[in-house]
Amino acid sequence: MATAVISLAASVIGGLLVLAGQWLTRRSEDRRYWRGLLREAAADLATSFSQERAILTSDRGRGKPTSHADEDTYLVARQRALNRLLTLSHGDAFLPQATRMGHEIEELWQAYSGSEKVWQAARGRLLEAIQAFNAAVRQEVQR
Repeated sequence: MATAVISLAASVIGGLLVLAGQWLTRRSEDRRYWRGLLREAAADLATSFSQERAILTSDRGRGKPTSHADEDTYLVARQRALNRLLTLSHGDAFLPQATRMGHEIEELWQAYSGSEKVWQAARGRLLEAIQAFNAAVRQEVQR
């Protein structure tokens, strides 16, 4: 009788351990999946700012009085990426950095026809904002 009770208890405990292991594995896979989505949405957002910065820099370097960058295209792509980011878990944690990037790209557009010193300062601030956003995302994904 004691052997039967021990066998039954061992089976129940073993089954519970298997279920707990499966639950932990599934939870880890889910977190990895959501972190991947977060990383992709954040990368799309940062890339839209970097691309616009690059086109403005190229156009100014070529001496064009106005940039050929289509601001509306970037706004649509950026809004799509931002909305994707904000719908994900912890995505709203990056809203301050995203807002800063938005402010700095506006400053870069305003500095386009300004002096070289003003232009370089605006470019630097935008780059810093993008780097701060990327660092925050990296930190979240690595947790």
